[in-house]
Amino acid sequence: MKNTFVRFTNLVQKLYAEQSTESAEVDALLAHIYEQNEAREPVCITDLVRADRFGTLPTLSKRLQDMEKRGLIKVTTGTDRRTRLVEVAAGGIALLDNRAKLLSEAATAAERMRKVSKAA
Repeated sequence: MKNTFVRFTNLVQKLYAEQSTESAEVDALLAHIYEQNEAREPVCITDLVRADRFGTLPTLSKRLQDMEKRGLIKVTTGTDRRTRLVEVAAGGIALLDNRAKLLSEAATAAERMRKVSKAA
């Protein structure tokens, strides 16, 4: 009998198996930007590099350009022309909402499996 957490983890891994290899990294970056935006904290690219969670400047720049092309984020110039600010765009919010829905479905499925295995 599998542990509920193990079942849940397997369901989440299946979600990412159907996506590109960097989906988890994009989701983590998008979630970070979203949280900062919600807290009314400006997100600049330099701060993302300093966070040391999202890769080097070249890696992060490439990822952000891809995310901007996909409509997940908007990159604008800050008060200082050298500063680039990042915020979540409508496409990014839609992606996060979709991920939340899938996560909820996975949690519900794991709970159902737990109840079935408990009843057996």
